Amino acid sequence: MRHLSVFLALALFGCGAGAPVRGTLLGPEIPAAPVPRTPQITLAVPSVIDERPDDEHEGSSVRTRLFIFFGVGVHIRREGNFLTNDFTVGPDAIKELRGLAIQHLTAGQVAKKVVATGAADFELRLVAEHVYGTHFAANKQTVVVLSSKQSTDAFVDVQSHNYAAYGNVTLRAQLVDKRGAGAGNVVWTEHVTGYAQRPAGEQRILEVQNAVQLATADALATLTQRVGATLDRLGVGPSGAPMVLASGSALPATFAIERMSRYRDFLERVFVDTSTGRVLRHEVMPAPDRYSSRPGDWVLSRVTAEGLHLSGDGYEAFARALAARYDLRRVDDVTHYHFFGVRGAT
Repeated sequence: MRHLSVFLALALFGCGAGAPVRGTLLGPEIPAAPVPRTPQITLAVPSVIDERPDDEHEGSSVRTRLFIFFGVGVHIRREGNFLTNDFTVGPDAIKELRGLAIQHLTAGQVAKKVVATGAADFELRLVAEHVYGTHFAANKQTVVVLSSKQSTDAFVDVQSHNYAAYGNVTLRAQLVDKRGAGAGNVVWTEHVTGYAQRPAGEQRILEVQNAVQLATADALATLTQRVGATLDRLGVGPSGAPMVLASGSALPATFAIERMSRYRDFLERVFVDTSTGRVLRHEVMPAPDRYSSRPGDWVLSRVTAEGLHLSGDGYEAFARALAARYDLRRVDDVTHYHFFGVRGAT
């Protein structure tokens, strides 16, 4: 039976994913805003409220079942869903979430200043409804030892399947106007989600932790885009103080750049005064064509400030005129010129 104990030990410890290590939400590098700008409002981000359900705090593990038959064989079955707990996500996850939100919003240049506490024009209130990672595992092993006086033979049957790891984050966000007579009014509210997938592998818990980091980054990137669009619309608008995009001289009087949202559910269109490089108007509208351009990329709009849709030749001529000052490139899109700001600007 010595061989049985050896195989049993291998079966029990060989099908695990390693001991969990303390998790953290800190992970991917935070990208800077692709279009430099100087907004005129300030934003505060108070402490994030934790409303995660109990099972995301307690977690769950893959269950192991052991069956010994006739004293010469063992069948082991590990099957079930692993769900992160407070330790594997990170004991400081909610504090880290707030810090990462401030970093993302700052890098995205959504406000002149983003602070944790203190007076500000707007306040962004965040509620963490879900922050967790999960994977499903199915491992079956059967060990049979056949003994005789001359030899000991062992038979081992192993069936294993590891599923991909997933990270999920759901935030409820509210933007509160703290200015003047409208102080305390909620001007925008939305659920923002983040999602990530990591490949199946032996280091399953580590992959789950990585997936949670990526899902957090995904949610905060979406949050930054939507909060930025809302603040631009409120702070710039038709009557608001303009934001400086770049200095310039006379070219076509105005032009528009636009980008599709990350999930293709709305379109941002920004009208720029070409001679001064100032934003004249910022619009957020339902996406008229959900596949007109790649999500998240600023492109030169085919719509003029007067609402005219440029023909192919007209669009080419307009782009060539603007190219004397602004960096416009085809990149991987034959229908649009991508906008990279002022030529020579850092």
